[in-house]
Amino acid sequence: MSSATPAPTPLRDLSVRANAFTDEGPATGTFADTFGRWTVGTAEFGVRQLVPTAADPTDWANPRIGWGVILPEPEGLEPAALRTADDAPEPIRDLVRARGGKVLRYRPGTSLAQWVLRDYASEGDLFTAASPQGMGPKELPLYLLIAASPAEVPWQVQYALNPVRHVGRLDLDEEGLGNYVTALQSGWADSQAQYAAPLVWSVDHGGGDITTLMREVIGAALWAQLKDDGDMPGARFIDGSEADASGAALAAALAELRPALVVTTSHGKTGPLSDPEAMQRELGWLVDGSQQVVDPATLIKAWSPDGAVWFAQACCSAGADQPSAYEGLFAASGSVGRVLTEVARLGAQTAPTPRALLGATRPLRAFIGQVEPTFNWTMEFPSTRQDLTSSLRRAVYDGICGGQPVGLAMAGYYDPIGSLLVNHGRQLRDFNDGATNALDLATYSKATAYDRASTVLLGDPTAAIPLPG
Repeated sequence: MSSATPAPTPLRDLSVRANAFTDEGPATGTFADTFGRWTVGTAEFGVRQLVPTAADPTDWANPRIGWGVILPEPEGLEPAALRTADDAPEPIRDLVRARGGKVLRYRPGTSLAQWVLRDYASEGDLFTAASPQGMGPKELPLYLLIAASPAEVPWQVQYALNPVRHVGRLDLDEEGLGNYVTALQSGWADSQAQYAAPLVWSVDHGGGDITTLMREVIGAALWAQLKDDGDMPGARFIDGSEADASGAALAAALAELRPALVVTTSHGKTGPLSDPEAMQRELGWLVDGSQQVVDPATLIKAWSPDGAVWFAQACCSAGADQPSAYEGLFAASGSVGRVLTEVARLGAQTAPTPRALLGATRPLRAFIGQVEPTFNWTMEFPSTRQDLTSSLRRAVYDGICGGQPVGLAMAGYYDPIGSLLVNHGRQLRDFNDGATNALDLATYSKATAYDRASTVLLGDPTAAIPLPG
């Protein structure tokens, strides 16, 4: 004979025990007479405003991220005037107003010039290595545009900021600035650049020349990724080890493909060393497979940069500095030492190729290049022959081709700089303690850190290639 299931005890009649203990013993209790009000209320677990969220690093307009401009500080301007960009060329003034950007000043000749940027609006100096990120008082924006020549705001400022911020530079005449800023503010809305057709052009002179290594670890390695990407069926590799890597072939491919990404590896022109005027006119021009220079004016006659991003692995493709970061490293009588000495005599400057492409009527979106030479031993570790360019390839393929702002895409390439410089200091200590090979390792660490820091972005760091679809 079965018995009926007993009715459940109403909650209001239950005694509740909790796993808490007070001085009076275990905690017990009963339900409140108004427990129903609690029950029918909205469950609030997971309410978004209760959970802090990180700011999107691609959103430069977010005040927690921020965008600002770095300008030189002219003599004679009062602090009130230096709070604004009113002394800058008109296109830069327009850009700062449109974006509500923070105006920062480089102050040459001051004791802290290499350490801080002056924020007149917040009445303070911002320590560039470790300031908080953002647009607030005493904060340094994540995205920074240097709107000045390297003679006005030195390359060293950009080098120091590269590991901690996303930094670009515009050094153009007013017409070029107008072209670039107009395109930037529209997002290159009418660009005809083709995401589906990236172009890689790699010179290979063979015979142990560094172009063979650059072609292998940058050109061919990137091509291996691009050709297998289903969104890039028009990708093309002009492989100097097998084909005509001439300036004419490069120009023809640019005009035909209208690529949104251009990658070139070659020598950069740094001569004739006895003719400074000619050397300055052709500084950093790409040198093709027949050892002929590629004039940017010739490229623009048949092709519009039109929102493309160009990475050029070539000596001085971005410019030159005075003194060279490598001054004293190489024998003055050798060809490398002579190149460094004579190029430095030209003074700090940006190179003519990026100036022509970024200032064109339909301008380039960004140019990434080198202020100094690159050496074979900074691209592969001499002791093990390990390839050290993977972070550069990730910056181009995962970052730029992934639609990231160009400055953000380059961040991973600069990450090892701090580690290299820490190792440099450690090896110097070991050398002072008598370690026989420590000076070699210290030299390698310092040179490799400088090589990465002096690979610079020209153009606004927020610019990004739009993704297909």
